[in-house]
Amino acid sequence: MKLKFVSQIRKGNNQGTGFIAFPEGKTNLFNLNDWVKVEVLKNQFFGKIIFYSGRLGVYIPKHIVRENKLANKEAEIHVEKVDGFHAKIYPDGRIHIPQNIIRKLNLKQNEIVLIKGIKDNKVIREKYSKLHLAIRAQRNEKEYTCVFDKSFYGKELTFKIEKLPTEIEKIKPSPAILNVLNRVHYAFIGKNLAIIFKGNKSPAIINVNVNFSDIAFYMGAYFADGTKKGNSWAICASTFEQAKYYLKMHNFLIKDSNPEFIISYTNIHNIEDNKIKTNLAKIWQKEVGIKVSKFRIRKPIGKSNLKWNEYGTLVIREHRQILLDVYNGLLNLLIKEILTKKDKNLAIDFICGVMEGDGCVPAKKRGHILIWSNKNDIHILENILRIAIIKFKRIKERGNKYALRIGALEIFKNFSYLNDKIFILYPKRRKNLFERLKTVETIKFLIENYHPVPEIQS
Repeated sequence: MKLKFVSQIRKGNNQGTGFIAFPEGKTNLFNLNDWVKVEVLKNQFFGKIIFYSGRLGVYIPKHIVRENKLANKEAEIHVEKVDGFHAKIYPDGRIHIPQNIIRKLNLKQNEIVLIKGIKDNKVIREKYSKLHLAIRAQRNEKEYTCVFDKSFYGKELTFKIEKLPTEIEKIKPSPAILNVLNRVHYAFIGKNLAIIFKGNKSPAIINVNVNFSDIAFYMGAYFADGTKKGNSWAICASTFEQAKYYLKMHNFLIKDSNPEFIISYTNIHNIEDNKIKTNLAKIWQKEVGIKVSKFRIRKPIGKSNLKWNEYGTLVIREHRQILLDVYNGLLNLLIKEILTKKDKNLAIDFICGVMEGDGCVPAKKRGHILIWSNKNDIHILENILRIAIIKFKRIKERGNKYALRIGALEIFKNFSYLNDKIFILYPKRRKNLFERLKTVETIKFLIENYHPVPEIQS
C-alpha cells in the first residue's frame, strides 16, 4: 500500500525531530504502530505510525530535517506500508524487537522464533533465533532481542517474526536424543529435526530420530579420535573410507553441518610444501569429494616414519561448541546404556569403532590386537570389553599410556561378531590382521583340520 501527498513538516520535539501528519480521509489506510517506509526529498527512512497532536503520522529523523532544512516547509511525501517492522542491526548481529510485536505474538523469554530479513519486499535471509530479555536503560523498560546476522550490520532491512508450532506431527524424539534435548533450549522445525540453543553458543539443527544402534560404532571412533574439549568439535580420519563414513555420520546427526577440512601431513621426503598441498588436495577431492581448506605440513621427528600416512590425516572440524555438547552427551549416554543394560551388540560395535582410531596389529607373526588408551579411559574400555565377553590383558606403558591386548584365539572365538566390523574402514590394518591370524599355529590347525559335517540323508 502506497500513499503520495504534500504536507508541511511540523515540529516533532525540541531536539529537532520533525513530524508528518497524514491527510484527512487517508488515515484509515494505516493503523497505529504500523511500520512504514517514508521518502522525503529522496531521503528514505523507516518509521512507526504514531498519534501526535491529534493526528496520525510519523516522525522524521532530526538529521534529515536539519540537513534538508525541512522545518515548517512543505514537501512531497511518499509512504509505503511495511509487512513487518524495522530495527537497527547492531555490530554483533542483534536486533531489538518492538513492544507491539512482542504483545501481538505473545512472545516469551527464551522462545525460539523464525526471523526473516526483508529488502525490497524480498526475503534475503532467514534464521532461527532465541529471544533474550534486555532492559533499555534510557527508558527503563523490558525488551527482547534476538541475534540475526552481523554481516548485515549497517544495512537497512525490515523484519518479520514467525512463531514456531508447539507440535509438528507429534514428534517423539528417540530416548538418546531426548536426554540431549533436556539440557538445552529447543524447538522442532521439521518431521525429524530440532534446533537447539545453549547459552551464547551458536545453535545447531539435529536429527531427533537417532537410536544407539545407529551410532555405537561411530561413537567408538569418536571416543578414540574425536575432540571432546575446547572451542571446536573435530574428528580425525586416517583413511578415505573413514573420512567418508565419519562425514556421512556427522551429517546424519547434525543437519546444518558445515565442516572445514584440514590435512595433517608429515613430509618425510622433504618435498616442496606447495607441491604436497596441490597433490593432497586433488587426491582427497577425488576419493572423498571434499575441498581441503587448510594444511599442516610437519617435518619428521624421531620414529614418525614408522607411522607415516601416504595421504596424511584428515581433520573434520566445526567451530561450534554446542556440537561438543551433543557428541559428549550422546557418548556418555551410550556408554551408560552399554554398561547398565549389558548390551553385547552395542559393546562390540563400540569397541570396533574404537579400534578404527586406537587399534593396531603390531606383531608380524602374532595375530593379536592392541587398543591404546590412557589412565582416564582405560577402565571404560575394560568394562565394555567385559560386556562384549572378550577377554583381554592390560599392559602398562610409560607415563599415561596403556594398552589392552586381545589375543588371536579370542579374536577367532568371537569372529562371527567381529568379522564384518573389525578394521572395516582401515583396509591395510584389516588385511594385516587376517594375514597374521593365518600364521597362528592353533588357528592354522583349526582351519586345516576343519571338515564340514555331512548332511544326513533321510
